[in-house]
Amino acid sequence: MDGARPGRAGVEAAVARIEAARSLDGPSRAIENALLARPAQIAGRPARHVQDALHGSWLGHPLHPALVTIPIGTWTFALGLDLLDALGVLRARSAARAADGALKAGAAGAIAAAAAGLADWQYTDGRDRRVGLVHAAANGTALALTLGSIRLRAAGRRGEGRLASALGWACMAFGGYLGGHLVYRRRVGVDHADRSPEPREFIPVMPISALQEDRPRRVEVWDPQAQQQVGVALVLHRGRVHALGARCSHMGGPLDQGWVLEGRLVCPWHGSRFDLRTGCPAQGPSTAPQPRYAVRLRDGVVELRREQEPGDEVVTPGDLAQMAPAPPAGPPAQAARKADEVLTEHHMLLRRLFERIQALPREDPARRDLLRALASELEIHESIEDHIFYPAVRAVSEDVPVAHAEHRQLSDLLAATLKLNTATPAFEEHLRALHAAVNHHAGSEERSMFAHAQRLGEARLRALGEALERSLEEQRSSRASRAFRALKISLLEGV
Repeated sequence: MDGARPGRAGVEAAVARIEAARSLDGPSRAIENALLARPAQIAGRPARHVQDALHGSWLGHPLHPALVTIPIGTWTFALGLDLLDALGVLRARSAARAADGALKAGAAGAIAAAAAGLADWQYTDGRDRRVGLVHAAANGTALALTLGSIRLRAAGRRGEGRLASALGWACMAFGGYLGGHLVYRRRVGVDHADRSPEPREFIPVMPISALQEDRPRRVEVWDPQAQQQVGVALVLHRGRVHALGARCSHMGGPLDQGWVLEGRLVCPWHGSRFDLRTGCPAQGPSTAPQPRYAVRLRDGVVELRREQEPGDEVVTPGDLAQMAPAPPAGPPAQAARKADEVLTEHHMLLRRLFERIQALPREDPARRDLLRALASELEIHESIEDHIFYPAVRAVSEDVPVAHAEHRQLSDLLAATLKLNTATPAFEEHLRALHAAVNHHAGSEERSMFAHAQRLGEARLRALGEALERSLEEQRSSRASRAFRALKISLLEGV
């Protein structure tokens, strides 16, 4: 890893130089005006429809990333066939025809991808626009080299054609890296809207008398989990109040500072237009809909409630009101403990095992035995939570997906720790990290998820507690379960 750092630093320095190259601003403005803005303004509405199609506004997802997979896939396939041909591994005439066909298909896809990319690029600025210009130049060079390769191959000059397409592939790889930088580092093309689930029930925000027809107003609601205010744009349009997220999904523009045109809220930065009723983009460059809020009026005051989106795992007061505590599968014993009590006790067992390992001298072989016992209990803990507790509390707590992620983190750290000599400093460092991860996981469950679980009702929690204790006993006493855990631990130690 240390050897790879200088190369990575060099690449990032090169990208930083591109971002800082203000000399690219003039050419980029000229290209935008000559090829995109002025022709679109002259053509009017038809050009707007073409641009929206290229943005992917109709799809709800940027179109450019989907189109670039065509040249990437086909040109890589052709490169592989050419390489096999050059090495003498594959000399069939059908393979040569397949490589030529792949180059042609990729060229067609590259032209479509370039059109979509230009449509998106014209709405970038500053650092993003400079990197986008070089990205386009690299991919344009790749396309030119590939077209040249196709002509050379048709003329029977296959060796030169293979070289040209290989250089084109290298240019495409460089352009692809810059495209990935734009998306994953600079967040161009991703959703910038605030997707907070708050408020989950109606809250008053503003007297309706403070609103003017078609004049957006900003209000803010508090998200206690994110510890920040979330902006909402209110618009009074034809006697009805509409509410959309104030942060534009395209690049985060302030919609509350925009205006209403043809019944749509317009972003002041790049002109995306959003339907006031649905939040969907009626005109790009945005492709993602805005967060929507239900609105009601009470005593002349506007009240808002977030309209949750499909797929959201959000627990609302309405959900809780409709959910009666589930009756237990069978009458639990009166002495049965609640599920959160059983799991808290198991958390304490795990903590004590860490303390015992840390208290032993480094050279003591008992450390390895205790580490195996800890690994076994962590395996049991993950199993009973994943199969019994989490499915039950999913309806009343939003913490389950994060808890699953933490289980994976614990599993990865445990696997790394098991491979180390218990007498080494590296083991001590990994053990401390594992201990911190377990403490974090246990503490977050005890502070949040266990509190949410009380909504299930005491009878349900005691039934779950009984199921957890029964599973604990079965997994500890079963010879098959013990043997399987021991095999897994030994494999992790020996790999």
